[in-house]
Amino acid sequence: MILSFFWWLPVGKVPEVSIQELKGWLDEGRPLQLVDARTRPEYESGSIGKARHAPLTEMPASLRQLEIEPGKPVVMLCLSGHRSRPGTRWLRAKGIQAYSLQGGITAWKKAGFPLNKSNHRPG
Repeated sequence: MILSFFWWLPVGKVPEVSIQELKGWLDEGRPLQLVDARTRPEYESGSIGKARHAPLTEMPASLRQLEIEPGKPVVMLCLSGHRSRPGTRWLRAKGIQAYSLQGGITAWKKAGFPLNKSNHRPG
């Protein structure tokens, strides 16, 4: 299957969620899983909500370690919406409802939405 070889490409279309949609989902308490695909220093500088870290450079192993809940949607995060695409594609191939955040953390910050700097967990 072509997808099994090219899942990691940061190009191509994947389902996206806008920053406004994500903010609304978080405000209403919608059950979501947030996964940040950036580097450790980027992640530690602040992420959205209770995002867990799964760097693109270590995927798919980093995603497997998170033990994603199959029935709960996932929103993949990165700086601009580019690095989150491979994770979104891989999760969707596994049957997980996954989305890439359109515009990434950059768009989130530009809109004035807050970042959480207490996400870091050793290990």
